[in-house]
This record gives sequence, C-alpha cells and structure tokens, in this order.
Amino acid sequence: MAATIETVELGNEALTVGWTGGEKDTFPWTWLRDHGEDEASLDPGTLQRRVDTFSIARDIRGVDARLDAGGDSLTIAWSDNSPASTISAGRLAECAGRAPEEGTLAPGDAPVYWGAGSLPDPVPSVAFEDVKSGDAGVGSWLRNIHVYGCSVVTGVPATDEGTVELASRIAPAKHTIFGDYWRLSAELADHGDTAYSTQYLDPHTDSTYYHDAPGLQMFNCLEFDGKGGESVIVDAFAIAGAMREETPEHYETLTRVVVPGRYLEPGVHLRAERPPFRLDRHGNLVQVTFNNYDRAPFLLPADEMAAFYAAYGEFHRRALDQDNWLKIPLRPGMALIFDNWRCLHGRMGYVGKRVFYGCYHDRADYESRLRTVGAAA
Repeated sequence: MAATIETVELGNEALTVGWTGGEKDTFPWTWLRDHGEDEASLDPGTLQRRVDTFSIARDIRGVDARLDAGGDSLTIAWSDNSPASTISAGRLAECAGRAPEEGTLAPGDAPVYWGAGSLPDPVPSVAFEDVKSGDAGVGSWLRNIHVYGCSVVTGVPATDEGTVELASRIAPAKHTIFGDYWRLSAELADHGDTAYSTQYLDPHTDSTYYHDAPGLQMFNCLEFDGKGGESVIVDAFAIAGAMREETPEHYETLTRVVVPGRYLEPGVHLRAERPPFRLDRHGNLVQVTFNNYDRAPFLLPADEMAAFYAAYGEFHRRALDQDNWLKIPLRPGMALIFDNWRCLHGRMGYVGKRVFYGCYHDRADYESRLRTVGAAA
C-alpha cells in the first residue's frame, strides 16, 4: 500500500491525519516526537533512535505540521522549540495498522493453515541444488516453511556434511544440550529421550524446557532400512484456530495457563514455562508449546486445574486425529524442516534401522533470513 496523507488537524493532545479515501488516524504528540525519522531523530546508518525519549516534555505539542508536496511525509514544529521532526506517511500507516508492519514476515505470502480435508498435496518441497545455488532457492524454501509450516528438500547428500551445507543456507545451527548438530537413531544412547527409540511418538513441539525454544528443526535422512517410521507433522495453528471458534473457553485457558517444561539427565536440569498458546501484543497466536512427555509437575486451584486438563485434553484429542496428520516417509536424499513454533511433529513406530542427522535453528535467525532473502527472491 502506498500511504498518502491528504490532511492534518492539530489538536491539544494529538495530531489527526487524514488519508486518501477519507480514513483518519490520531497520533499523540509525545509518540510523534519519539518516532521522528529525520537525521536528528534516527541515525541514518544504524537506524537506531537518537531521540532522548526520557527528556521529552509530557506536555509537548506540535505548533505546525507541514506536508510535503506528495503527501508522503510531514514535518512537525514543536512547542518547546526543539528541532522539527519529519516522519513518513509509510511509518504512520504501518503503526496505525493500515500497512504491513516493518517486521512482517513475507507480507506477500499469507500462511495457509491445514488439517483434515486440506492437507498440503503435494508436500511442499524444493530441490537441494536450487537451495545451494542461490538466494532465490533459499527464498522459495523459507516461504514454504512460512506458508505451510514445513518443507521437504530433495536431492540432499545423505551425509553429515550435506546436512551442514543445507542448514547453513539459513543460518548457523542453534546450540543446545544435544550440540550444534546431532545424530538421531535408536542405536544411540547419548541422551535419555524417547526420540532415541523405535517407538511411536505422539505429536509434540521440541524444547519446551528452553526459554528460547528453537524456531526450526531439521532432519536429514542418512539411512533407512526397515518398515514404518514415517515422520508426522501436524499444523497446531490450524487446531488452535478451530478451538478458538468452536471451544473458545478452552482456547482462552491455553492462552492463560502457564505450563512448565523440564529436561533432566545427569548434570543437566533445564526448565522453562509459558502458555501452550502464546499471543503477541495484537492478540495473534505466535507460538504453540505442547509436549506432554516433558511437562513438569505444577498445581493450580481445583477449578483452574480442571479447566486446564479439559483444554489440554481437547487440544491433544485434535492433535491425535490422524485426519490432521501429514505423514512423510523420509528416505536417504530427503530432508524435512519444520516450524517448531507452529507445527507438532511425531513419528510412527518402526522396525529396522533409521538414522537421521539434524539440527535446530534459532527463531530470530530464521525470521531475519526470511525477511531479507525471502522478500528479495
């Protein structure tokens, strides 16, 4: 959206901006003084704020507001005789909710939430050679993850080195107690975790015991000789959206009750807590945290405890509905990466040998890469 200002009205407490089309928004004077984009207000090199927010007089007001010729920006003169501030129409429109926010992820690619009757078909995928050869391929890969929550990469070398080469196209791997990269196989006993087994795993998110749970998780299949073992992906945001519409009391409970997660082994005791449904400042869902294997003991008053178990159980019931499952049989040459804040993942039980090499990525690194390469591709 190309934001254009047509009118301005100076009030005692705020400035009212009139947009092309007749809509209006009001901006407090203190906020306008704090958000100037002129060189005295915002460093043009670092884009860091130069305004001393804490020295702005609480009774400051604009005494004049002058539009540029095209209505793309306005310059405000201040009652305290401080230097005039300039602010763009685009910044005003963004903060008023009339344009995508500066930090919006891939604004041209809206997420597609899926479940029973609407599973992605075919599974979103890109070729390793495309990801390797340039940022356009990386952009396609990251947009798959943003839109659908997951993506397969085909033609990946079934080696440790191939995994690192692929993952590095996003960012350095995130270090956890499992290391930067880790091998996953029932034949290993490096950690006391059910992932190191052949048994079925309920859909869950990883690292509920970390304050900064990984944003992405990746598995590259190195070996497979057996039966079963399909990877399971569930769109938890789709389930949460259905609960918001159909059982709003359960949805509200899961946004409010803080659930602790823990990881215990010799020399390690990790613990973190957050609601199963974490919302942003606009009330939008940004992270689902659900892992009953790693849930730590906690106690609420009886009525709140009952509400929690009912809501948690309803989410689990929906997550276990196999109509909501995307089953992906990974074989050598295939890597799967998924959004650990949006998708649950699990595994069907198997017999035989199944070896993955994988890693996590930090959420901030993933988002940064998506905003830059994804938007430019």
